[in-house]
Amino acid sequence: MNSISREQLKAITDRENIEGADVESLFNFFRHDNDLPAHAPDALCQIDPRDGALVVYNSKRAKRPHDNKTEEEKAKGDEVHVGPYSNGETCPVCLGKTTGVVDVAELSEGYTFINKNLFPVLFPPDYIKPEWLQEPLYPDPSHHGRASYGMHFLQWTSSHHDRDWHNMALEDRVVVLKRLAALERTLLYDSEGYMPPSSQWRSQKETSGFVSIIKNFGAPVGGSLEHGHQQVAWSNIMPRSFYNNWSFFTRHRQFFSSYMQNENPLDLEVKDYGRAILMVPYFMKRPFNMMLFLKDTGKQYVCELDDDELGDIAEGIGDAMYAIMDIMPRIGKEIAYNMVVHNGPGAGLYYEFLPYTQETGGYEHLGMWICQGTPSHSAAELRRIL
Repeated sequence: MNSISREQLKAITDRENIEGADVESLFNFFRHDNDLPAHAPDALCQIDPRDGALVVYNSKRAKRPHDNKTEEEKAKGDEVHVGPYSNGETCPVCLGKTTGVVDVAELSEGYTFINKNLFPVLFPPDYIKPEWLQEPLYPDPSHHGRASYGMHFLQWTSSHHDRDWHNMALEDRVVVLKRLAALERTLLYDSEGYMPPSSQWRSQKETSGFVSIIKNFGAPVGGSLEHGHQQVAWSNIMPRSFYNNWSFFTRHRQFFSSYMQNENPLDLEVKDYGRAILMVPYFMKRPFNMMLFLKDTGKQYVCELDDDELGDIAEGIGDAMYAIMDIMPRIGKEIAYNMVVHNGPGAGLYYEFLPYTQETGGYEHLGMWICQGTPSHSAAELRRIL
């Protein structure tokens, strides 16, 4: 089994766990890296005035080697392709060619660990201007662009190349979630003075900045490496989906997760875990889209979950990814999907799974999604698989 060894991890580990790390030390860990400054983003953000979409600029990411292979390299890569994974012998993570590690935890097989993203979309500035701390999207009347800053991490689900959420033991998935929660807690609650506070959104949580958690798997959806991982970005700017969840709350006076659990038709339920529920949304935009909701809508972040809730969420994530990896080859599609975590004001806590089962066309860019499937059929097929 291909894997980065414990000895290789020790050689690149700055700290064994994220608890107790202060934000200033993490900032310096990024700033003083020999390689990251050369890949730092432009630190510029613009907003599309039509829909509020944020555009963060990073011209350095065009240099990512895994996004810009030659035809010869692509052909060579195809020779070692095994199922949904590339051979671990060619994986830079398995070879230990990765950035400094800030958290390591043992699994029943191997380890899960968190490190710095070599091509970050956000980077800590040398100096934080007072106006940046007033609000996430401070006024920019001349449209020169707003400052975007923060930190960008990677969490490797397992040190073993062929292990990810869909085929790991449940107890290992819980460990992965706990380490993710520890990072989230440090960034949100130990960062006053570095990020704008969330209190302006009338959240009951006194947090700073915004923690965005995603997973990309497969080249068609932005997965640059096939060794299973999640991305964690901590930013001063509020992603549009966060604002959409908050806007929904202000209109309806309930969290989106509460609304869905009350309003989504029962026949679109895929699986009830007790403290979490997996469903196909009635407004499904692409076949087999799924959402996993924590039933306790008073909790907004992963770091607030108790052990039982973590277990149910971990089981739901594993089931959703297992189903996607089962379905996509059977419908003639390369395995590719995104997972995004909705946390913070207005959301409750929910996960969204977006398999690349259908391409995006021009009508979709006009806001009219043409879906080649129905929610009821997708839900029935997902229940059959699980």
